[in-house]
Amino acid sequence: MGERVQGDTWGLAKAMEFIERGPQIGRLRTALRECAAGRGGIVLVDGAVGCGKSEILGWVAEQATAGGAISLSAAGSAGSATRARPLAILGQFLDGPGVPTRLALAVNRLVEDEDGARAARRFTTAIHEVALRRPVVLSLDDVQHADDASVRCLLHLARHSGRARVLVLLARSPHFAPTDPQLPTEFLRQPELEHLHLAPLSPTGVAELLAAAADAPDPRRTQRYHELTGGNPLLLRALIAEQGSATSAAAEPAPGGPYGQAVLACLRRGGTGMWRVAKAAAVLDVGVSAEVLRRLADTTALATAQALGALSSAGLLEGDRLRRAARAALLDSLDPTEHSGLHRRAATVLRRQGAPAARIADHLLAAREAPEPWAVDVLREAAEEALDGDRARRAIACLELAAEQCRDPAARAETHLRLAEVTGRLNPHAAEQRCLGEPLTALALGDLPESSMTALAHQLLSHGRLDAARRVLGRLKEQSDPRAEWIEQLESDLPLPWLHHPQSAGPLPDPVEGIEAAERLLRVSGLTDVTVSPLVSALHLLIDRDRASRAEAHAQALLAESIRREAPGWQALFGSACAQAALRQGRLPEAEQYARQAMAVLPERAGSLFLGGPLASLICIYTEMGDFEAAARQVNQPVGKDLFTGLHGLAYLRARGRFLLATDRVRAALADFLQVAWLAHGWGVDQPFFVPWRTDAAEALLRLDETDRARDLVAEQLRLCGPGGGRIRGTTLRLRAMTV
Repeated sequence: MGERVQGDTWGLAKAMEFIERGPQIGRLRTALRECAAGRGGIVLVDGAVGCGKSEILGWVAEQATAGGAISLSAAGSAGSATRARPLAILGQFLDGPGVPTRLALAVNRLVEDEDGARAARRFTTAIHEVALRRPVVLSLDDVQHADDASVRCLLHLARHSGRARVLVLLARSPHFAPTDPQLPTEFLRQPELEHLHLAPLSPTGVAELLAAAADAPDPRRTQRYHELTGGNPLLLRALIAEQGSATSAAAEPAPGGPYGQAVLACLRRGGTGMWRVAKAAAVLDVGVSAEVLRRLADTTALATAQALGALSSAGLLEGDRLRRAARAALLDSLDPTEHSGLHRRAATVLRRQGAPAARIADHLLAAREAPEPWAVDVLREAAEEALDGDRARRAIACLELAAEQCRDPAARAETHLRLAEVTGRLNPHAAEQRCLGEPLTALALGDLPESSMTALAHQLLSHGRLDAARRVLGRLKEQSDPRAEWIEQLESDLPLPWLHHPQSAGPLPDPVEGIEAAERLLRVSGLTDVTVSPLVSALHLLIDRDRASRAEAHAQALLAESIRREAPGWQALFGSACAQAALRQGRLPEAEQYARQAMAVLPERAGSLFLGGPLASLICIYTEMGDFEAAARQVNQPVGKDLFTGLHGLAYLRARGRFLLATDRVRAALADFLQVAWLAHGWGVDQPFFVPWRTDAAEALLRLDETDRARDLVAEQLRLCGPGGGRIRGTTLRLRAMTV
């Protein structure tokens, strides 16, 4: 355990001076005794900012005064006039109490002397005259910030005081050189020089210090304090003052608290170079080369190396980066404009150094602006890298900033379109409401590139906006050769025959080819932002064409992948498909579970167009179960008006109509079925396999004793069923029998 002199009297702050400082204190005591005995000397105390140099000098001054010596003290200051004005430090020696009048007069006269060598001789003579009567101890703190002329005077004094009662005590931070590069050599050439070093406290020293504040500190608290401070005594003292005498592990220091103020004090005492390099290191927050730090801090290579050495010796670095709590304190002190500007400069420096796009994007996002011409491409590249790791939120942040900063209309529209695709992973409603307006405007103005039209069509279809999707495809075919292979590929990727060729109600061709295309798509396509819409379309085609078990198997796999990749928007889509497939097979409890799962992960539920799918499934499920109270709760949930502007609203209207029919509100049910008919006909999707509204309406008409109208609807649906409509044909034949 380190020597603790007068610790009980001086309290914790004084006790800290002597923890793990026993050898240094012993050598200083010896120097004081030798000075009193007529053997002068010079002591150089090295230590980083905050490591107790000033406290050690103060202790020596107290000991010297108590022993009858004259104690003279001065200190250099970073960025002050004391370094610019020759002999300014000598004038400080006169500010303390007890300075002999003759010494004050002599020093005042020589301060005006422009001949440095003569001033040094006169200063030495004046001090020696005083030392004939009483020992003299001169302490200069932060010698690296003192003017060179004063330091040379002190060195001259020390060199010629071997048999005088004079002790010169200098303290410095070793990583900062004086303006005269020869001075450090002059120090080391002094034969009487005693060189002491003060290092940060070890974990054992931290434990000893905490023992002075608490009888039995928790070992976890000791470890935590050392992690936060690196053993820097100034930071430790501030942290103890902030945390109190708690014995448990330390919490994070509060912003602007004593710890944060101590960090800033350390950095500012280290000088401008240390402050600038520390800010650069805090903003970069990763291990980088000294060259990157130099460019960001806008300092010289020497100043950068000195600052890094000072930060390390002060315990402020952990490895090659600032300690987390120290970094937080420094960043909290920055003005928002300065903080943003540093991140912008960091992005520019890193790009010139060839850093990865993801690292550059970190700083652009932190700056919240990216006006440089190259920034949009970097952000988009970083977004794609984030998506490779399924970090959709990170990708969205990059794309949002890229879209905000992009000035080219075509590129901005492309970026918004990509943003819509990625946002769909998390929130399909937000993707449609906030991201598609820009691409649609660009399409109307002719600024949307052909390469983006396919993606826009997929997006519009996934949101049920069939008319808009058709217009995009129409524009695309007008601008391209319709015989192009990619057009055929596009049409096979969207396996809904009425999407490309809307027609009035009439029999569809044999669906086998479309079913095979849908199954092929589900087998071979991976789940991406681009393929999710075609995959959902393929699942619903299989469900509508009586392949519900196959569709459910594919949907379950896609749902599991969506959960693994933390994509709640996709979970809602594929969970809804699973619910519809299970419902079609009559497995009502499982269908309910799937539908509720889809509802639970659907963000912005009240306004989402995608609410129609799982909500319709729940209404149908509870209606089939005969639980009309539960079905009514689903019917009474608020839905946005936009739900009825796209295909998702058809399923909801039909489900609500079936519930109303089951609860004997026949005319209200018929109104819903007829609204489905009107919408389906207007959108060109009036096909029995997609929305069999005719049999629904016929059933309601039979309940109203309007058999002739019901018979006509049943006959029309039989004509439209075409080949392969087994389930629909069976339902229709049953109703036909009821009309005979």
